[in-house]
Amino acid sequence: MDSDSVNNQGNVKAHAGAHTVPTPAPSAGGEKRSVKSILLAVLFCALGSLVVAFALNQVLKPAGFSPGGVTGLSVLVNKITNNLIPVGVAQIVMNIPLFIWGYKTLGKEFIFRSIMGTLMTSIFVDSLSFTAKIWVLETEPILAALWGGVLLGVGYGIIFRTGATTGGTDIAARMMQRKMSYLTLGQLLLFFNFIFLIVVGLVHRSVSAALYTGITVFVSSKVVDQVEGGVNYAKEVLLVSDKAAEIGADVIRELGRGATILHGRGAYTGHEHPVLWVVVYNRQLPKLREIAARHDPTVFIAIKDVREAKGLNKTGRF
Repeated sequence: MDSDSVNNQGNVKAHAGAHTVPTPAPSAGGEKRSVKSILLAVLFCALGSLVVAFALNQVLKPAGFSPGGVTGLSVLVNKITNNLIPVGVAQIVMNIPLFIWGYKTLGKEFIFRSIMGTLMTSIFVDSLSFTAKIWVLETEPILAALWGGVLLGVGYGIIFRTGATTGGTDIAARMMQRKMSYLTLGQLLLFFNFIFLIVVGLVHRSVSAALYTGITVFVSSKVVDQVEGGVNYAKEVLLVSDKAAEIGADVIRELGRGATILHGRGAYTGHEHPVLWVVVYNRQLPKLREIAARHDPTVFIAIKDVREAKGLNKTGRF
């Protein structure tokens, strides 16, 4: 973002030639979300967790494969301990230090959403593990890797759509990126998954198991991109609203992203309207929509894919 758009105090400004739009005083977390929106988020988070549990219990674990990240490590712990430590329990235990690590830096809301996603996924995976004794998908390894990845991607995509996450390497990558800003979030996650594949090969003593797991990780990440949007890419968002200044202020305060106010004029009416331009991570889209609707239910929003974003925002990095 350019320095004319956002100052060091986080105020949104208009471009040269226009008046400066003052930023509203910070509120205590903004207006509270409606009970309906919270219930819907919890419902869809549970639905996504159910799909993830099905993918693990019915497809991947029976085939001897693991997803990436902390969930995959939890599956390996379960295998090494001969089912003594449940997958869900291992996942929660591994995430606790990550939650503590990221609490102050990533914010209470992000960690809360991560805890919600992690707990729901862990509970469903463990409580439905008995279903593997009733039915599992018995098929060729390549099909198990592909369809396991598809189901995981759908499940995680639904969870991310609610604004929740499942913690794990996502938190670790975000924290490490603050120390190594020359690396993107996607590059760090790719590094973690590469190390994970080596661990899978060592645990299973099989190169094939690592390669099949790699297919699952790759497919699931692509499906997540389609359902919600993975962490490797960003979105360019244009919001046309007379409340652009207020929306921009909350984008800076709640999402940590920079914002630019442009001047727009309707081709038909000739009326002038401010246009807010912002680039956010895909996972921040639900929160951005919520912020926009909070200030202006009639806001016009246009979203485009961004494959690469470089430069500084108010946090000193994209």
